[in-house]
Amino acid sequence: MTLFMHPAHKLFTRIFVLPAPLSMVSSFTSSLQRLFSFRYLLMGLVYTFVFHAFWLVSREFETVTATVSWYLPAGIRLAAFLVCPYRAWPALVISEKLTFFTLFSPGAALDESAFMSGSFGWLIAHSVLSPAAVMVCVWLFRKYNRRPFFNNVNSVLSFLLSGVALSALLGLTFLGRRAMENTEFREILWPVWFDFILGDFVGILVLTPIVIVLLQSKLTATRSKLLLLLALLWVTTLFSVILSFRSGFDFTYQLKYIAILPALFFAYRFGMHGGALATLLIGLTAFVASLHSNESPLAHQFYIVGMSITVLILGAAVEQSQQMTNQLLAANKNMEEKNRLLQEAINDIQALSNQLVATQEAERKRLSRDLHDDFGHRIVDLQLQLGLVASRMPAQNNALSTITCKLDELYSAMKQSIGRLRPAGIDNLPLEHVLRNNDTLKSMQRAGVHCQLHSQGTPPSLSDEVRINVYRIIQEALANIAKHADATEVEISITYAAEAIHIEIADNGIGLIQPQAKPSSLGLISMRERARFIGAQLTFDSGQQQGTRVIIDLPLTVRPK
Repeated sequence: MTLFMHPAHKLFTRIFVLPAPLSMVSSFTSSLQRLFSFRYLLMGLVYTFVFHAFWLVSREFETVTATVSWYLPAGIRLAAFLVCPYRAWPALVISEKLTFFTLFSPGAALDESAFMSGSFGWLIAHSVLSPAAVMVCVWLFRKYNRRPFFNNVNSVLSFLLSGVALSALLGLTFLGRRAMENTEFREILWPVWFDFILGDFVGILVLTPIVIVLLQSKLTATRSKLLLLLALLWVTTLFSVILSFRSGFDFTYQLKYIAILPALFFAYRFGMHGGALATLLIGLTAFVASLHSNESPLAHQFYIVGMSITVLILGAAVEQSQQMTNQLLAANKNMEEKNRLLQEAINDIQALSNQLVATQEAERKRLSRDLHDDFGHRIVDLQLQLGLVASRMPAQNNALSTITCKLDELYSAMKQSIGRLRPAGIDNLPLEHVLRNNDTLKSMQRAGVHCQLHSQGTPPSLSDEVRINVYRIIQEALANIAKHADATEVEISITYAAEAIHIEIADNGIGLIQPQAKPSSLGLISMRERARFIGAQLTFDSGQQQGTRVIIDLPLTVRPK
């Protein structure tokens, strides 16, 4: 990208760049082209064709002049505005109105003086107010409800409210013209307006749900085939009823009520798809029943409205319940996966902990052996050499005696260190002998804690890992007593049974109810890890000022993990 513009390029820009007004016109033209693209125009043509085709069908249900009891185009209109993008709305409105003026103007194919009568100004106002009411109602519905529609109860209730409001607004704009021009019509305006609302609302209930559901979501192949089969069975039954009319059998009264259970089954079994299809079939059922019925159109209308609202809400509730179940299953599956990963992490940590314990004991064993074999032998050798020097140099006996005493102290300290690293006899002596022979109990005595050790039974053969870890647990328990329990007596009992070893360490101290002995302390964690490593159960029984009991239960069939 250059920083300076060539003069020729500046001249070209001045000549060929459009001035601001022309640029605005060009932008407006391009917007119109996008707004009335071939795709949107095709949508408008299909919509207006279907709309007026259903208008011709609806004329068969006319009860009040220029109104119908089942105005099916209302359902087509609402469905079209719900499924089409906002940019397609102008094409829908213009296509509908152009077709309206073309078909219903005087002398046209469908000359309807009731539609075209009145002042030209009012006709234009009606042509603007009607689509404005439709677009406002649909825009509000789409603003607060997301696709797919009818998959939850709130969406269905919003749809019903929008349908009633739209029917009322359209009826008011259509009948208001006649009321303003005809004073006699004002007296019957409200009853006719109610019939108009009911007729539009019936058309919306019968057609809009099935169109929306078919366009926005699909069933699985198996469920769709089953639903289609049941719908064909329903339609076949209606044809059979029509044939029975011709044969002299009248099932009009029973027909509408027999259809209640299948309609509820459709909604319950297939959710919003079944509910939407049931509304269409309910409308067909009411139409068949009205062919040979003396009931007023109002009764059929209320039947359609009541049944349609019921199955739509039931279908939406079933759909919403299924969605919540699926979400719960997905959440449970996700939680199970996280639990599995967490368990794997715990297993890895436990394996690492076990490896650390085993490595620690192996390193202690190696260090104790090295100290004993290397430094121990060196100290003994020094003591022997000093003895020989003392026999040859009597004059230096005092100095040599001091050195010999220091070596004895060093050797004793080394033996204590070796005992802490790897207690003597741990590989071949029973636990009680190891405890007595090592410095563990002696250190408790030096701390002013009287220790008693009891054992019962015959000691079994234990692996080196089990021996050293049981010893370390006892050692850690005694260390905690010496540091925190403020105890004066400790009793250790070891019971050897055929299937398990039971060990209890009880003191008369203040118990574990203190901050430094909380369960998350390092000493208790080490005891638990060692117990888990050898498959033992470690239990703490403590109360304030009641002492503490540490219980170790080791099954003899369990081996270190």
